[in-house]
Amino acid sequence: MATEKLNQYNQYTPHAVGNLNSWKVRTLNHGAKLTEDVDNFTLVELGFDAEGQRTASQLAAVSNKGYLIAAPERRYMNEKIDEFFNGQGELSRIVYLDEGLRFETSAFELNTDGTTNGGSTISSVQAGQVAHFNPATKKFMISDSASPATDYGNATDQFVVVGNEDDMEYTLGQSMVQLEVL
Repeated sequence: MATEKLNQYNQYTPHAVGNLNSWKVRTLNHGAKLTEDVDNFTLVELGFDAEGQRTASQLAAVSNKGYLIAAPERRYMNEKIDEFFNGQGELSRIVYLDEGLRFETSAFELNTDGTTNGGSTISSVQAGQVAHFNPATKKFMISDSASPATDYGNATDQFVVVGNEDDMEYTLGQSMVQLEVL
């Protein structure tokens, strides 16, 4: 016998979470209307709709200028933090990637395939590594700073790894990496 709750549990996909770690954060006035569902603490690119309202969609190419989507999570009772995402048609808070901005995100991956991605492969997060947003996976790819992934050099927005967060109570079970905008 099947139930809706069982279906929801079996189809559950966790969404990215994060935190802003900078005192001064510059945001886009009035936010931007999303053209698609987008996870929090990933990069988006901006545009306009027919009425002149700002729109945002997931970053499509590393060479495009990106902006951090960092909407406050509005959760209902008993929802986990990783159930939150920014829905198509919603207005969301957009943060400018000013130099020195620090944030944490669970949307990251390691460059574990130097053959496909270029650069040296890595197996763990270390301070001083570099990162760029990978539009194909919708995650920040972390690379060795001495031999980064090929797309890192082509990326308009580049980041340095400040550290990782292992306090699972604080992160509510999510592994996170702290990045700083270069």
